Amino acid sequence: MSNDSFNYDEEPPLSDFLEDEPKKEKKGRRRFFQIMALLVALALFVQTVSFLFEHYSLNAWQFIQESDSLFKDEAIEAWQSSVVVVETNSGHGTGFFVSEKGEVLTNHHVSDEQGPLWVVTADGKRYSAQSIKHDTEKDLALVRVDAENESFQPLRLAEPTSFLNERVIVIGHPQTHSFIANEGHVSEEIGSYQRLSITNDVYPGHSGSPVLSQEGEVIGIIYARSLEERTHGEGLAIPIQQVLPFLDH
Repeated sequence: MSNDSFNYDEEPPLSDFLEDEPKKEKKGRRRFFQIMALLVALALFVQTVSFLFEHYSLNAWQFIQESDSLFKDEAIEAWQSSVVVVETNSGHGTGFFVSEKGEVLTNHHVSDEQGPLWVVTADGKRYSAQSIKHDTEKDLALVRVDAENESFQPLRLAEPTSFLNERVIVIGHPQTHSFIANEGHVSEEIGSYQRLSITNDVYPGHSGSPVLSQEGEVIGIIYARSLEERTHGEGLAIPIQQVLPFLDH
């Protein structure tokens, strides 16, 4: 057969064959980025819904209303200025001033001595802080804010005694909220003043909160919650009988 029977002029150029592959690659990359963008958007949506549910749930509305009512009492409102947020790289908890020079009592599990610490006061000021003392067994820590020539208002510490059935106020930073007060009473003194059980509702973020008597004296510090009855839990506190030796040592 003669080569004249082939019409080379009608053959498509080589570039026509090569264009399909880059187009497919571009289309594949575009689809990959679209899927990734969708996954990121979905993750943000879930995070937002979770935040809104936590921030505006029925329980949240209830304790916000209770807190607003309690802070109408001028004495309770004044105690708030001594309570702080303790922040670390891994989260936050609560603490309170125990000296005018900026010493803050909180839980050891809140202070995270391996990383940086910050303390946020009720007026919104944020200070770097240093852990100066801790007791892992008692779950207590003392941190000092880096604030020269500033004075802070400490809470008064109660004298050691029995507080069974006494009305108490807890001020802390539950979940995504700040400076929330709630009311309860001491329901049990466990193990010869080793621990207090209180009826106040306690949530994540409450660790390190002061448990205050009707006179505004610290009778204990929140360290955990009991989940036996309700999902949010009632408070467990380290009593003043354990706090004073830690501070005095």
